[in-house]
Amino acid sequence: MSTLISSIPVEKTKPHAPTYEPAQSNLKLRLTVIIIGSILILAHFLISWFRAGQIELANLFALAGAAIASFPVMLDAIKGIQAGGFNATRFYMDQFIALAVIACFAIGEYVTGGVVAIVLVLGQILEERSALGAKEAAKGLMKLTKTKASRLLNGKEELLEAEQLQQGDCIVLRPGDTVPADATVISGSSAIDQATITGESVPVDVYQGCQIFAGTINKSGVIRAEVKSAGDQTVLGRVKEIVTEAQTSEAPIIRLAEQYTQYYTPLILILAGLVFFFTREMERAISVIIVSIPCAFVLASPSAMVAALASASRMGIVIKSTKFLEVINEISVIVFDKTGTLTTGQLRLNKILSHEMSEHDLLSLAASACHHSTHPLSRAIVQEAKQQKLPFRETSDMKEHAGQGIQSMLDGKELLVGKFEWLQKKNVRGIPKQIENPDSVVAVSLDGQYRGVVLISDQLRKNAHTVNTNLQRLGIVQTTMLTGDREIVAKKIANELGLESYRANCLPEDKMHEIEQLCTNGARVMVVGDGVNDAPALAAGNVGVAMGALGSDIAIQTADIALMSNELDRLPSLLGLSHQTLKIINQNLLCGLILIIIALVLSSLGYMPPIMAALFHEFSAFFVIFNSARLLRYDETSLVD
Repeated sequence: MSTLISSIPVEKTKPHAPTYEPAQSNLKLRLTVIIIGSILILAHFLISWFRAGQIELANLFALAGAAIASFPVMLDAIKGIQAGGFNATRFYMDQFIALAVIACFAIGEYVTGGVVAIVLVLGQILEERSALGAKEAAKGLMKLTKTKASRLLNGKEELLEAEQLQQGDCIVLRPGDTVPADATVISGSSAIDQATITGESVPVDVYQGCQIFAGTINKSGVIRAEVKSAGDQTVLGRVKEIVTEAQTSEAPIIRLAEQYTQYYTPLILILAGLVFFFTREMERAISVIIVSIPCAFVLASPSAMVAALASASRMGIVIKSTKFLEVINEISVIVFDKTGTLTTGQLRLNKILSHEMSEHDLLSLAASACHHSTHPLSRAIVQEAKQQKLPFRETSDMKEHAGQGIQSMLDGKELLVGKFEWLQKKNVRGIPKQIENPDSVVAVSLDGQYRGVVLISDQLRKNAHTVNTNLQRLGIVQTTMLTGDREIVAKKIANELGLESYRANCLPEDKMHEIEQLCTNGARVMVVGDGVNDAPALAAGNVGVAMGALGSDIAIQTADIALMSNELDRLPSLLGLSHQTLKIINQNLLCGLILIIIALVLSSLGYMPPIMAALFHEFSAFFVIFNSARLLRYDETSLVD
């Protein structure tokens, strides 16, 4: 069965045919006719017991009750004729029920037909209510957009719906409030719980200038923020749209079910005809039709997929289509970007090598030159100096040479901070040969004399060391890194993380060609990047995963899957969820097949009358639904065998 699923070709989603909704729109109608039908059938029994001579009247009540109880089934079967997609398979289920009820009418078994219709229609309602639990879990993310906002206007606060907010509005957030829009903090500080979107349980500290996002929770202080986007334009709004589309998308296995269902009905009718031909008992044939309703097969994949989407959303994983849950199961190679993916992308000072002065004095000297620069290396130096509370000396005539360094004057002496090669060209005295170091090397000189170097490095993400091991446990045969950084840096990162291979000095097009070559060689490739400069690479793989997509429009739009947080642990969780989803679908299909075979044998031998057949059918449907619901408990700590 696993081989069958893994061999299903993945196609682009086709336009949906017209659909119908037997579930929500006529729930009251079905409950009403079930009650009326039950009362009429009960009247049949009462008349039969107390007015034995009025059997015709009793049968008339049974006929009316059966006709009314079966009305929703007949109506759904007619409406479903032109349906497509999953709704088409629902039509096939309804036509089996309609055939069974019509057969009961044909032989005058009105009570049997009525009870069968009541059991099956009531079972449908319960199935839909049970399956709705998984759908509601996935819709939990959407409900976050339905919140109130406190807007500050002309010095007064007013309460309004979040959808009414506009860009530029000032909002006030108190402890416990749900953030109603994407905004920038303009005053105050607080801790924001982003677990609803990212799945990360640790709150994030925010203060003036920080971004906050719709759907997150203010945990502590009172803050004021300026709205940047509201409603459907927020990160949460875009995620809501993606999740909604994913729930209506068709996975390859669902299309496979549609393909074979059209042959299923004639086969069952032939089987029921053979049973009637050899036994001359219509009730046996009716039981065969009832137990053959393919409810378990129809629900096997969609119920599992919806539950998986709900779990993924809870963990901060946004999946654009259910088809990717199947594609992930076939992945053999994972390609990582380095900066912003395996590393934080935030440079930090790693080491200071001073010459003829203390490390503190060297750092203070470098920070004084870099104080007004916006270059990432300069900011790392300044940040470290601030943390150590070192003084900044006033410089003048600052000139920033792109790609080289910073030139300024300090107390009438020339101060240079930059690359070794640049300082050599400036004829700095005492400068050693280039230091071969995987860190970024920033040299410092004062008055033409070499003073030392500052080593700055990007930081590996939390748990990056264990991710590769976990991926190998999940069946990934190769992990590789493609980066535009230097060879020595790439080698260090690859060795620390235990990656099988790497390639340095890659341009975006180089990454794309490398991934295309892997796919050409037969590998199923997942590409993991930050979604900003990795768009070509993300598109080239079988599946593109964007890290840290919270607040990034580009990441959400370019990737097939978006990890809202920066936690690498989410990647093994995603693969584990895919494996578990396919495993449960296989269980559903296998158990559904076994139950139908058992029921067919018992029905053919006369051991399962129509009413019992209806109850047995509902048992198989509920088994599939509750088995799929196990995915709702899946989280990052779950293990896949």
